[in-house]
Amino acid sequence: MARADPSRVEGMGSAGGARQVPPRAARALADGRSLTRDLAADLLTHLPELGSAKAQRHLDTWVEQAAETLLALSEVLEERLLDLGSTVDTGGRPVVHR
Repeated sequence: MARADPSRVEGMGSAGGARQVPPRAARALADGRSLTRDLAADLLTHLPELGSAKAQRHLDTWVEQAAETLLALSEVLEERLLDLGSTVDTGGRPVVHR
């Protein structure tokens, strides 16, 4: 099975060959990036204390893995924004560079 080229965006090119990122797509990527980072931080700050040391270790490990997964997803979304020629300003809004 052929893998899709992540740098190619179907239907988003212009006549001159330069890609134009639809604002909704850039915003969705930026929102997803922010949300996954926030969720990872929230997850790590809300660890309950369990009575059993063994159960606590299992929970801590699971939560850390979940947070790492969320951060990895956030990084992928950020890379995609950069691939599309877009970055995010300090307010979390996408900025498209043409």
